[in-house]
Amino acid sequence: MSKPPAPPSLEVLRKEIDTIDGEVHRLLMARGDIIDRLIQVKQTQEVGSAFRPAREADMMRRLVERHRGILPLDTVESIWRVIISTFTYVQAPFSVHADVSVGESAMRDSARFHFVPSSSAPITRRRSRCSWCRAWPTMRW
Repeated sequence: MSKPPAPPSLEVLRKEIDTIDGEVHRLLMARGDIIDRLIQVKQTQEVGSAFRPAREADMMRRLVERHRGILPLDTVESIWRVIISTFTYVQAPFSVHADVSVGESAMRDSARFHFVPSSSAPITRRRSRCSWCRAWPTMRW
């Protein structure tokens, strides 16, 4: 009777992880290169916001559909939101204006979840809806 194969050593497993980490980083840099080219194309072909909520929702649905394994889905979604919001900000810098009159931490957390989990874009806290309306004409778009 033959012995089962020995499990890989910690060193071998850590090298595999290091290889994957390097590949993830390489792919993020490649995504950045594509975004850089996209910015150049958009300057000549498109005007307006870099936000594409339908496209982002579609990306997230595909992510959910293909996800498997031990990494919790909400963690993967958080990582993806950072990637999306950061590259959206790189394309067209924006700021988020949040009405904190109902509670600063809840609104700040909501704004960070939906728009700026990477902290790339500043959040401007407004103490009332009226202060936001007064600021509207002076905002840079």
